[in-house]
Amino acid sequence: MKKQIILLGIVVLILLGCTACKSTSYLEKQSDLSSEDTSEDATDSADTTEETEKKTEKKTEIYVQISGAVADPGVYTFPADSRVYELIEAAGGLLPEAYDVSLNQAERLSDGQKIHVYTKGEAAEGLAPTEESSSTSDGKVNINTASVEELTSLKGIGQTRAESIVAYRQEHGAFAAVEDLKAVSGIGDATYQKIADAITVN
Repeated sequence: MKKQIILLGIVVLILLGCTACKSTSYLEKQSDLSSEDTSEDATDSADTTEETEKKTEKKTEIYVQISGAVADPGVYTFPADSRVYELIEAAGGLLPEAYDVSLNQAERLSDGQKIHVYTKGEAAEGLAPTEESSSTSDGKVNINTASVEELTSLKGIGQTRAESIVAYRQEHGAFAAVEDLKAVSGIGDATYQKIADAITVN
């Protein structure tokens, strides 16, 4: 009888020991899983922060191009919120023949922007924008004063047709009526109908 009690006690102790071992093993596994999750969260957070920083860096740097009457035309990199005068300085400054009347040097630059500095000769030919806007209060373009650049803002009017309009105006004088625009080479009825409501002669 005593032997049976002793054996029963030993069995109980063994069972209790196994249960304790299993409990310890389970807690260790849970601890390892928790550590892995924390590590993964930290890694994800670090990746997100890095991506945000890269996006921020991209937004703080812009590329702009300058051409025309400057000493060193080309593409330049600037911090965001830079101004036109800074671009001109980086390009070596304006040349003596530069026409800067309509050039707003205080204008803020934007990524991908192109600035063209016209010459005085181009201005004399009507190729450069004038100091006074050729747009009227109702938004129409005055075909008697508009530059080539301003004329190309009209639907269907490209560089070639705009130059033809300016050349015709220089040779024949101001247009008396908007319909007279059809006398310009390359301006047919179809093109005229597209822009008739957007132009004026006054």
